[in-house]
Amino acid sequence: MDTSRSSTALAERTVLDRLIQSGIAPDRAIEHIMGGWVLVDGEQVRDPQASAEPPAKVELRSIPRR
Repeated sequence: MDTSRSSTALAERTVLDRLIQSGIAPDRAIEHIMGGWVLVDGEQVRDPQASAEPPAKVELRSIPRR
């Protein structure tokens, strides 16, 4: 039996994928990521293509305006 990854295997889920899945528009999701407002397992992420496979906790934090 061949256990290698097939070409039909699901691609790794990214931070951008997870935010879009939660209902955030793609352009807004990228803006939030690039702005440093997104955390994955408590660590700030600025790369939309960073891995965020479940059960990773993806958070969107607001930055207080002054």
